[in-house]
Amino acid sequence: MGTGSSFEQEEDCDIISDNGVIKRIPIEVKPRRTLGGSFRQGGRSFIGRRNKGASLRSALSVDLENTEVEKIRKEYEMYKIGKQNEMGDLSKKQQKLESENRRVRAELQALQKTCSKLRHERDLALDAEHQALERAMTFETERDKVQRQFKIFRETKEGEIQNLLKARRELENKIQKNGGGHHGTVTDIADTTSRGGDLFSNANPGDWWTALESEPSIGSTTQLQPMFKGPEFAHSLGDIEGPFTTVNKEDWNAVAATLAQAMTSFPQTVQSTTLRLYVSAPRDMHTEVDLLKKEYICRLQQLCEVEGRFFIMIHLPFDDHIKLTEHLLVKEMNTRQRQIQHCSVFLAFLGEHTNRFTSEEYDFGCLDSPGAKPAIFCFRNPAYRGCKSSQGEARQLKRLVRDSGKAKIIDPYDNPVAGAEVAYRELEKIVKLELGLENRKIKEEDSGFGDDEGEDMCTGCIWDLHNDYEHLEAFSHASMSTCELAFEKHYSRLNDHVSAAGPLPPLLVSGNSGSGKSLLLAKWISLLHKKHPNTLVLYHFVGGPCTVSADPVHMIRRFTAQLMQNVTAPPPLTCEPGRLVQEFPKWLERVSSKLQGGVVLVIDALDQFRNAETHLKWLLDPLPVDTRVVVSVEMDFCPSAWRSWPTIQLEPFSSKQVKELVQALCCEYNFKLTSEEETQILAHCRTPSTRSPLYLTVLINEITMAYTGRCLKDKLDSSLRYPDVVELYRHVMESIENEFEDIASRGMLKKVMQLIYVARNGLSEAEIFKLVPSLNWTFWAPVCDCLQNRSILVSRSGLLTFQHEQAREAVQLSYCSGAFEKELVSTRRKLIDLFSASLKPGLTTCRVADELPWLVQEAGNKDELKICISNLCVFKKLYAKGRCSELIAYWHHIGTDKTSMAAAYFNAIKKCEEMIGGLITLPRIAEFYELLGKFLKDLGLLKEAMTPLQKSLEIYESLDPDHPCVASALYQLAGLHGQWNKFATAEALYKQALEISENAYGTDHHHVAKILDALAVLYQKQEKHQQAEGLKRRAVSIRHKSRRPTSHTAQLGSIDPLRRRALQLEELVLGQDSVDVAKSLNELGVLYYLQNNQETAEDYFKKALEMRESLLGSEHADVAQSLNNLAALYNDRKEYSKAEPLYERALEIRQNIFPSDHPSVAATIKHLAILYKKQGRNAKAEPLYKQAVEIREKSFGSSHPCVATALVNLAVLYCEQ
Repeated sequence: MGTGSSFEQEEDCDIISDNGVIKRIPIEVKPRRTLGGSFRQGGRSFIGRRNKGASLRSALSVDLENTEVEKIRKEYEMYKIGKQNEMGDLSKKQQKLESENRRVRAELQALQKTCSKLRHERDLALDAEHQALERAMTFETERDKVQRQFKIFRETKEGEIQNLLKARRELENKIQKNGGGHHGTVTDIADTTSRGGDLFSNANPGDWWTALESEPSIGSTTQLQPMFKGPEFAHSLGDIEGPFTTVNKEDWNAVAATLAQAMTSFPQTVQSTTLRLYVSAPRDMHTEVDLLKKEYICRLQQLCEVEGRFFIMIHLPFDDHIKLTEHLLVKEMNTRQRQIQHCSVFLAFLGEHTNRFTSEEYDFGCLDSPGAKPAIFCFRNPAYRGCKSSQGEARQLKRLVRDSGKAKIIDPYDNPVAGAEVAYRELEKIVKLELGLENRKIKEEDSGFGDDEGEDMCTGCIWDLHNDYEHLEAFSHASMSTCELAFEKHYSRLNDHVSAAGPLPPLLVSGNSGSGKSLLLAKWISLLHKKHPNTLVLYHFVGGPCTVSADPVHMIRRFTAQLMQNVTAPPPLTCEPGRLVQEFPKWLERVSSKLQGGVVLVIDALDQFRNAETHLKWLLDPLPVDTRVVVSVEMDFCPSAWRSWPTIQLEPFSSKQVKELVQALCCEYNFKLTSEEETQILAHCRTPSTRSPLYLTVLINEITMAYTGRCLKDKLDSSLRYPDVVELYRHVMESIENEFEDIASRGMLKKVMQLIYVARNGLSEAEIFKLVPSLNWTFWAPVCDCLQNRSILVSRSGLLTFQHEQAREAVQLSYCSGAFEKELVSTRRKLIDLFSASLKPGLTTCRVADELPWLVQEAGNKDELKICISNLCVFKKLYAKGRCSELIAYWHHIGTDKTSMAAAYFNAIKKCEEMIGGLITLPRIAEFYELLGKFLKDLGLLKEAMTPLQKSLEIYESLDPDHPCVASALYQLAGLHGQWNKFATAEALYKQALEISENAYGTDHHHVAKILDALAVLYQKQEKHQQAEGLKRRAVSIRHKSRRPTSHTAQLGSIDPLRRRALQLEELVLGQDSVDVAKSLNELGVLYYLQNNQETAEDYFKKALEMRESLLGSEHADVAQSLNNLAALYNDRKEYSKAEPLYERALEIRQNIFPSDHPSVAATIKHLAILYKKQGRNAKAEPLYKQAVEIREKSFGSSHPCVATALVNLAVLYCEQ
């Protein structure tokens, strides 16, 4: 069993028995072993083989110790692992912190480098700034130096010129004293003087550089242009011949005055686009008025609409049973007076009774100013059934009308039906005369071709009555304003900018809306014309942000056309937008460099242009030296690139200026404010928005509508509650509604304002009455006058539109926003339906082309827009007016490129070709093909342009191979081949076109000259300079023979139809023979003479002479005038035998009437002397030359240059003897 020592001692475990006795049980344990011995056994288990002699106790003890060690070891291992993990985490954190430290140090180093770099760049920028300032100072110094040197140079040259002139006079005096010496020299001087206008007009090698892509330098094409001079310079021009010097001075002055009056007052006369008929009829004549309106007015409206005009009949009935206050009677009278003043024709029906306003209407319409406008009076037969007893006033009015002798009287007609019919026949005559339709039907019947064959085939553009002169109306409206406060300092700044030397950036005129920017520019332009008459001033005023005048490409095209008028033989004006913008600076430099006063461009409301920064980039480039640009903008909408330009800032008015303007406006309206009311207004006008001229104008207009003291106080208190113009406009429209609308007309003003707001350019009154059938003149006439008087609406080209953008904004807030937005959709639809009804051949007008595509685009209907712009009539109207950029923009809006657009138009023409009949004829189809070819050629789509041009040529040749239209098609095809460098084909086509044109027009027609110029350019491209020179000389010779005034042809052409229409109206009213008709015939002859239409001029001169001789006698001064003009025409045609007796008779009459030194006598003597010298009859010419010398010595003194010129002429005559 073992020893006792192997048993457990007392401390060993006890066991409790069942009876509770504790027994001690010995336990044998293994002997104890050292821990090292166990480990030395190579990892064997602690309970292994027992050593010999080991006790049980020791064995048990070892087992217990091994368990604790294992436990401790495990705990140690766990502790060690935990610490190792902690150390690993700490190591990772350390590495992470070290990495973060390295990153932060790298960022710090980068920031330090960036900071150093920024400091270096700052130092460089400061150095650059200092250097720029130094260069600027150096430049200013050099500029001042150059200016001083130029001033010295100019003064030196002026002195040299004066010395040369002095030497010339001395030489002429010596020639006169010597008599017979230096024959050749004097003759050369005289010939050079007489041909001075031709020395510079022949040389223009670069005029066609834009036609066939031949682009020489601007400097090489710079040329001098003879100034447009009239006979007022005849005394200093010697024996100069031409269409201007041989016209009588009085005639020239009359024509010049007519021209100036027509062009200056054009914006007012443009309202004739609406023919207004005012009908005066008492209550018992309303049957005639109703019949006329029901049966005939629609015919006159259709006749006018086909020509792009409007016709309106105005009738204001009045019931004598209605009692009106004196105030209402005055308002009614003023309304009728304004309507009659603006009407084109006055028509009156009268029986045996009148009403309250009949007498006043007759006074306004005819009796106060007889003959001022066509007047037709229809008097009913007194025997007509139902007529009441006659009134004395009716008989007296009939007698006054008959005594005036200036009206068409129909007396009597038997019944209302006959009265309406005879009134219509007379109205139809006047309307046709006004529209120029009296001979058109005959011309169209004589020719199977369209009415466009007379257009210049090489230009292809027409006069855009509304859009081209919309800016003129805006300019005219601004010019009529009386507000010019504090403008003197701005005038000085503007004048300094124009007169400063060197190229300058544009001058910016900025200010808030309504601050007077347009007014300032308009007034300054008028002053600039007077101060610098030799300066070409081109100006553009924007009528509205949605109108065509806000298109920068359209403005550039118009400017280019005006610049081309100062160049002989200008090229065709392209319609391609990109090319227009690219070429405009070159034209600006070319023309400004040769004009004595340079060119000044004035552009108002530049911020309202669409895509201005894209199309007006040339403003940022250096401008030509002789060009100055002045623009106005609102600074809030000014692009940042423009803000660096020199600026004139229009500040709000001061209190003193506000007071002065209020007093001036009250004085203009014949209205007086008390000191308290004036103080109240001044106290209100303290903010910038209330100190603008527009706000004060609208405020005073509104206040002056009050007549009694109580009404004035209420009106003033209510008006002064509004802080800006827009809110004030809203208040004004609300007051107009309260004043004029009743239960029957409730909401009428809102409907009209919504229509005008939705339209692009506004609406005519005829269109408004079509769209609002319930509208009547009794309501509309006073409301329209009130809207215009209160600066809300304005009539431009016969269209009512908003006078200011603030008025448009007020209408938008009051009638077009919020709950009214749905009404705008239906309103726009009404306008679209109205214009869509005119998308038919013969009915599509420029008005439709202007409004319909824009309205459809605003409606967002792309399919409908495509149908609209695919219409050939719309395409023709837009392209003919040069609106290619707008047309292309519509196609881009619907996602169509230029090639697809060309295919769409070609397919549209093919469809029309399949439906020939009625207004769709073969010549029309050929015209559309040619128009499409020109359009695509302008856009650079040469391949696409070939097919339509060939189609047009085929159709023209099938109709008449020798017609001028064939030459036009050949000309276009030749230009196309020339751009492709197919010179042989182009040459053959040009020659064929030249042959046809010579056969059709003659060898000296300007169409022939244009083809010769194009052919010469083609030869130049092939370096065939000798052939090109011959063609150029021939073209110049043709132009010299035609002598068409280049700078004023368009103006004279536009005045011609006005004068002819005035003559026809005079003949209608005054009869065939009268002094006024003879005067108009003479002036028409002068106009045709200036346009070199000598055959027509001869007919008018002969008619005027015959009429004057029969009315005034054969010895009257007017007869001498007609004789002189007819003789000048024969002299110009070298028909000396016909001119001589006329000059002699004119001289005899004038010598009998005027003093011997009268200018008319001197002019006739000079012309007759020149005529004798041309015939070689020096014996007869000598006394006349001597007499001319005596007259000039008596008039100007013996040392005047005019006397020297007369002496030179006499010396030349002696030399020839």
